Amino acid sequence: MLFFLKWLFVILHVITASAWFGLGLLLPRQARSVVETGAPDGPLATFTDRSVFLMNIFAVLTLVFGLIALFAGGGFEVYGWPYHTSITLILLLVLDQFFVIRASWSTLKGTLSTDADEARDPATRLATGTGAGHLLWLATLVLMFFRRMGLS
Repeated sequence: MLFFLKWLFVILHVITASAWFGLGLLLPRQARSVVETGAPDGPLATFTDRSVFLMNIFAVLTLVFGLIALFAGGGFEVYGWPYHTSITLILLLVLDQFFVIRASWSTLKGTLSTDADEARDPATRLATGTGAGHLLWLATLVLMFFRRMGLS
């Protein structure tokens, strides 16, 4: 039963991580388009707001499902340094999501309603945060394959 739970949570972990990655691919373009249109309450802004909200959920679920799968598979004693590092990178991804991406989006919406020129800086921070998140995501993905390749 524990084996089944481990793989169930591994699959959920992969799905939520993929969803976060996919939503983040278009996020910088969406934010720049919202700045160009200057409509903080328009349909594109609403769509982008939902994307950021879903990315918040998927980032946290990726961490939670990863931890559950790790402990269902035997915990930190069973898995080597690549998994320990991966959990740390996922935690950094969650922090990036909440303190850079989400915060930049909130700032962008707030400044757009007063001054469209000031909204370009938060859009740039959002794009940078998303890029950093994708880099963390990619590093985590590579580390997940270390055990399969016999490198850990």
